[in-house]
Amino acid sequence: MAWLYPSFLWALFVLAIPIVIHLFNFRRYKKILFPNLRMLQQIDHQTKSGNKIKKYLILAARLLAFTFLVFAFAQPVLLRDKQVLKGGKKHISILIDNSLSMNLNGDEGPLLEAAKNRARAIVNASGNGDEFNLVTANMDATLLHFSGKQATLEHIDQLQISPNTYPLQNLLALQNSSLMSQPGDKLAFCISDFQQKNVQLSSMPIDSNIQQTWIRIPSETRDNLSIDSCFLRSPILQTAQPITLVARVSNYTPNAIEGSTLELYVDGKPKGVASFNIPAWSSATQDLIFTLESGGKHRCELRLPGDNIALDDVLYFSLRLNQQYRVANICADNERYIRNVFSDNPGFTYKQENSGSINFSDFKNRDLLVLQGIGDIQSGLISELRKFTQNGGTVLLFPAAGLPFGGLQNLSAAFGFSISEQPQQGPVRVSSIDLEHPVFKHIFENKPSKPDLPVVSQYFALRFSSGIPFMRLATTGAFMHDLPLGRGHMIVSAVPLDPAYSNFQNHALFVPVALRSAMLASYRNPLYYDCSDAGDIYTGLPFESESGLQLQDRKTSFIPEVINKDGELFLNTNGEISQAGHYSLLNKRADTAIADLSFNSSRSESDTRTLSEAAFKTLCERYGIESYEGPSEKLASELGKVQKGTVLWKWCILFSLLCLLIEILLIRFFRNHVRLSA
Repeated sequence: MAWLYPSFLWALFVLAIPIVIHLFNFRRYKKILFPNLRMLQQIDHQTKSGNKIKKYLILAARLLAFTFLVFAFAQPVLLRDKQVLKGGKKHISILIDNSLSMNLNGDEGPLLEAAKNRARAIVNASGNGDEFNLVTANMDATLLHFSGKQATLEHIDQLQISPNTYPLQNLLALQNSSLMSQPGDKLAFCISDFQQKNVQLSSMPIDSNIQQTWIRIPSETRDNLSIDSCFLRSPILQTAQPITLVARVSNYTPNAIEGSTLELYVDGKPKGVASFNIPAWSSATQDLIFTLESGGKHRCELRLPGDNIALDDVLYFSLRLNQQYRVANICADNERYIRNVFSDNPGFTYKQENSGSINFSDFKNRDLLVLQGIGDIQSGLISELRKFTQNGGTVLLFPAAGLPFGGLQNLSAAFGFSISEQPQQGPVRVSSIDLEHPVFKHIFENKPSKPDLPVVSQYFALRFSSGIPFMRLATTGAFMHDLPLGRGHMIVSAVPLDPAYSNFQNHALFVPVALRSAMLASYRNPLYYDCSDAGDIYTGLPFESESGLQLQDRKTSFIPEVINKDGELFLNTNGEISQAGHYSLLNKRADTAIADLSFNSSRSESDTRTLSEAAFKTLCERYGIESYEGPSEKLASELGKVQKGTVLWKWCILFSLLCLLIEILLIRFFRNHVRLSA
């Protein structure tokens, strides 16, 4: 037990005054004069001992009454285990879960409103001198500053659902850091629906010196289907050619889903429907095949019609079909095979550079770099090739004829593959091609039973630890190997473009390999981004200016941070996109849209299952946290117990009144009757 105002206990010394008065009165005798002794027979005499008992009882009642009155002013409180009262101004941090799951309904309506009501109760139940801050899914730095009651209540009123989702561990760590530097009593509150996936704590990030309370908002159990993600089966996109989109759908219900539909819309028009079956509490992928009749930018949506919870029933993504592919051929002056494929081919911009004078700054403007017949590849070119492939470009590499290692010794060591010093002698045929690889996918209407494949007279043996050999020799070695590097590719050939090595340069497969290699880099951009993504966003556009750009949807506009990376334009939204959807990247100077970007809210809260009451209490007990699950109306009294302990001053007033009542009864009814006769 402790006292909120222990200085009032000095008033207990005043109790000496009634004690002295009573002791003085005990020594005084009262004389009674009688005219006739016979009247003594008619008088009730009180004995001396009985009179003393009555006076002592009255004294005790008065002393107790005054004692309890002093205790009431000192305000005793009953503390819990390890609870310490420091007094003075308190710093109170309130973590309010305003993630997407708080948009659902509970017993009191929307969960976020119930959470805000409890936050208001915390503020109103605190002292006028206390200061508060708010921790939310927005990670709003302005709310982390401590302020008074009125300002905090205004911030709570303005709080809305955020598309951002962070693990509870991260938010608690932020709350802890905001309190650690503050003096005096420090209190931390966490108000949430406590979803199962969001409360996986490896440790308790709140310091043990901070008094912590978790407030659970009960949520209704809701079945839910979610479109989790999508990706393209092949990076090569062409008009009037089949495009395969793979969508991942999750079933967060206890029942298997059969025959549900997934709809695809492109530029607001229906483009395809797929039916899928998913077991309970499982996920499945579904292919949607469609075609686009025109190039350029396309806004696409995947929709789940008829689901109960709309927060994850639409997935926005953007496609951009290149109408012009840019190729640079770095070679000797007498090269003709690559030039014949690209120079007069509509849809391709071709440039040839001599290996002795390479313009590295032009690499960022190319989709495909072809290297052939280069005798000595220096470290500067290797560094630029690495940067080019990391950013999504494709390199088509042919060894040089007549040189040890085909002139690729330095490059092979830098990119982690090996090549034989001298060519292996044939003849040998190309034995197989991978028709599922993007270079060959959808090239053939029907799979050829006996394809005519290139013949090889001699070749350099290649060995890779990763990647895909999409053309193989009969010796099981790689003829053409796709080595992924960053967002790009390096396609390495085992033969130079020389008739002395093979007939590949004159074969029918040479043209699709060259053309499709240029198209591999056509889709470097992700299909979509997360609203809370704080990383750099690749636009595929050249950097021109740091100002004059903004992201805009139908209702809002946003000015992103503009970043120049090696002459390419990157954006950073700092995770501040508040609404999922399609956004146009506008150049305000020209008032034109130069790109389309799509943003989606996180799917981490699609599983709406929350901790049960028993699991919530178990978690709180594990970390020694106070818990509360009742309505906001009763929260103030519960908080008083948590912050100040169990207040006892009302009981002291009651006991003081009871002692005064006992004193009155003693004076009125306590008598010691003795009958005397003459």
